[in-house]
Amino acid sequence: MDAALKTEIQEIVEIVKTVPEPLQLRAFEILLQDAIDRVGRKERSRRDSEKEDDRDDDVKDKKRDKDREPESEGLDPNTLPMRVKAFMKRTKVTAPQIEKLFHIEGKQFEPIWAVKVTKFSKAQVQIALLQSLQRALTSGEFSFDREEVRTECKNKKSYDNTNFKVNFQNSAKYFSGLEKDGLVSLTDDGMTALANLITELAGVEDGK
Repeated sequence: MDAALKTEIQEIVEIVKTVPEPLQLRAFEILLQDAIDRVGRKERSRRDSEKEDDRDDDVKDKKRDKDREPESEGLDPNTLPMRVKAFMKRTKVTAPQIEKLFHIEGKQFEPIWAVKVTKFSKAQVQIALLQSLQRALTSGEFSFDREEVRTECKNKKSYDNTNFKVNFQNSAKYFSGLEKDGLVSLTDDGMTALANLITELAGVEDGK
């Protein structure tokens, strides 16, 4: 039994003794129920306070974890491949737009983009274009690996096994080398489609 409640019951017994005998039982019941209710409210308040403290600790832990996450770096124009610089100049794509699509640390580019289309064929083409951009940022070559595109389509729940090859063929104007093994490169039309996709996903830079 709770020590405070035990002490209070002893006090109630003493109080009840001062009440006329016919009323003592009822007085004891009323005073005891009141004491139990007050102890219960205190206990609930204590538990609620502990839960609130736990929530505060969780928020603090998440904030600390977020603070420990490395900030994404901006594009370094001094290390950008020449073909990427030429692409940006020709298509008016800006560094801030590209920075919205990747978490950048040194020469590593982790995709943070998300395709907005639901049609598998369009999603597949967009993933291929964006993977070409990622490869270009490190190697200067606007090209992609079909198996890597296949894997990413599966990850994005946009994979159509039956029409995977056909989807590329239907957008052949964007790609060069579909008939061969190995990497597939972007054509001029593909580069234009990539620029339009970057603007679609990242928006137009303020003041542009």
